[in-house]
Amino acid sequence: MQTGQPPSDAEPRIWGGTTLTERREARRAALLDAALDLIGDSGAGAVTMRAVCRKANLTDRYFYESFSSRDELLDVLYRQIADEFLEPMTAFAVGDDPTRDRALSEALVAKVLEDPRKSRLFLVEPYSSTGLGQTTIAVMPAFTRLIQDHLFSHIDDPVRRRVAAVTMASGNAGMFSAWLNGTLRATRDQIVDHLVETIAAYRSMYRG
Repeated sequence: MQTGQPPSDAEPRIWGGTTLTERREARRAALLDAALDLIGDSGAGAVTMRAVCRKANLTDRYFYESFSSRDELLDVLYRQIADEFLEPMTAFAVGDDPTRDRALSEALVAKVLEDPRKSRLFLVEPYSSTGLGQTTIAVMPAFTRLIQDHLFSHIDDPVRRRVAAVTMASGNAGMFSAWLNGTLRATRDQIVDHLVETIAAYRSMYRG
């Protein structure tokens, strides 16, 4: 006669010291990291379900456990990386303070150089035919809002403030893309100086 109750589905199932949820999260993280490695080596075009599974040493069953398609994986990964880029900008772009412009510029360049895989996905791959266009369009407003609400808060006309923010965000994205793909040859200090001077130019243009 069997006594006791079977374990509830709501209870964590422990195996090898980890719960089912923890194992799923670990597999999801491994798939995302594998996709980043592929992007770093060959670009987003190299990211397929089979290539990611092979890189992560997982079967397609586990791929579909976390993602419905290759496009969803790239969407999730791109948004995750965008948040990582937004964080240092948010920390420094506060209160229309010109004394923080260099710190902001240095933090942004440091983030671009921190992980070439992430920078390639975020700043280079959207310019190629990888299906990231709609994701980029959805993500970029967070960056333009940060610029217009903080760096350019002194601009009274909301349309001019928006134009300045969109122009700076798109211009810097293009600059970083060219810098990373090697078509723009400049030193780290030159890129930082350019960012500082660009912010100052906009402040001067719309001041008064």
